[in-house]
Amino acid sequence: MGYFHYLSIYVLFVPSSKGYENLALNKAAWYQFPYTGTAWGADKAVDGRYTDLSAGGGQCTISAEGKSTAEWRVDLGKILSIHHIFILYRMDTFYWDKNNPYTSRFLGFSVYISNTTNKEEGALCFKDTTYTRATIPNPVNITCIQNGKYVIFYNNRTNPPYPDGYSIYAYSELCEVQVYGCPNQGYYGTSCSLQCPKDCQEGHCDILEGTCLGCVVGFTGRRCENKCKDNTYGMGCMKLCGSCLNGEQCDHVNGSCPNGCGKGAYGDKCDKACPSNLYGYNCQKQCSMNCGIDGKCDRVTGLCVGGCPAGWKLPECKSKCDGQTYGQNCSQTCGFCFGREQCHVINGTCLNGCINGYWGDLCLKNCAKSFIFESDDLSAVIYALASLLCLTWFALIPVLIVKMRKLRIYNLKLIQKHRDKEPGNQKESIKGYEQLNDLTLEGNTGRDPFTGVLQQLPIPLEMNDMQQPQTT
Repeated sequence: MGYFHYLSIYVLFVPSSKGYENLALNKAAWYQFPYTGTAWGADKAVDGRYTDLSAGGGQCTISAEGKSTAEWRVDLGKILSIHHIFILYRMDTFYWDKNNPYTSRFLGFSVYISNTTNKEEGALCFKDTTYTRATIPNPVNITCIQNGKYVIFYNNRTNPPYPDGYSIYAYSELCEVQVYGCPNQGYYGTSCSLQCPKDCQEGHCDILEGTCLGCVVGFTGRRCENKCKDNTYGMGCMKLCGSCLNGEQCDHVNGSCPNGCGKGAYGDKCDKACPSNLYGYNCQKQCSMNCGIDGKCDRVTGLCVGGCPAGWKLPECKSKCDGQTYGQNCSQTCGFCFGREQCHVINGTCLNGCINGYWGDLCLKNCAKSFIFESDDLSAVIYALASLLCLTWFALIPVLIVKMRKLRIYNLKLIQKHRDKEPGNQKESIKGYEQLNDLTLEGNTGRDPFTGVLQQLPIPLEMNDMQQPQTT
């Protein structure tokens, strides 16, 4: 009776593949700590036979006893899309319940899918942390949507104390391991008839949805339908473009700049900074040898490090000062050079002298301010004294004019009186002189009365031209 129930269990163990194929069938397998001298090799778990789940049936992989770790793996031959994994554990002729002696050995197991033989470099598909001897199923179906080459079974007893029901040692007693997925790389779907998007990395995509598990270099998106943008390139668009001309997008695959480099960079990817003596687009310009520090300049602008020496113009120090400037960085203004010529670019001297009114090497000294002494302090004093004298002189001129006019009028009156006394002369008033009698010589210094009279007088006679009266 028990035998027939034992057989009926195996009928229930036939897994459902949903159109996927068993990728592990008769593939190369390996396990840790073989049981020496027995027929319980690693390949027994992938030979497709599981009608006898006992040690004596020769259809199960059984590892050595007394070990703290147990590991088994199958090599699928290449990276393939996996949907689920079916595991059938040793149970011998006993019912699979809490009293079965092998449930304690199955507890705590893990399953990994990896592209290498190192499980830590792969994806953990499942780890038992909740099952007990009464609840752990056998067989186990583990859905694990991954791409990989190796499927790894692992168990350990390395960190006691363990949960209730766990065995003292670790075992890998696998009677059948089946890995279901698509047998051909680059396909997906329940019948594995749909082709993965062309830019999926190595043709790998999700076995259900067809979304890429990674993109080839230069592409991104769930189906790798988008080229890298926003100045990125490379695998996963994780690299930044260099300094391409005008900020252009670099090649989405290799990062090269299609139209060369912007200022300050060179190289295929424009990711190298110009040497200290070069600058500009693609670093094609040479820094001026006149730069203040060893011919070094800004790699973008060409601005000399340390500025320019006296006599040279910023920013590149390649042109001499002009426009009536001289000195360090052409920051000083020339004086009043003759003909408004450019002064010496270094020291500012006027090579052909100064314009009228200025003197000195720089033609900055004003003659009016320094007509006696060259000393700037003395010139200021002399200039002030000269100005005071000029003001005094101009103030005295009106007074002198008034005095001279008074003398002139007085002279004319004397002449008129002399003529009146001559015998035989009729008293005849000269036009204009009659008005003089109405003027007072003393006290009347107003300008307007004298001005009106003088305008009507004849040319005056000088005192020495008058004839002395003859004595009879």
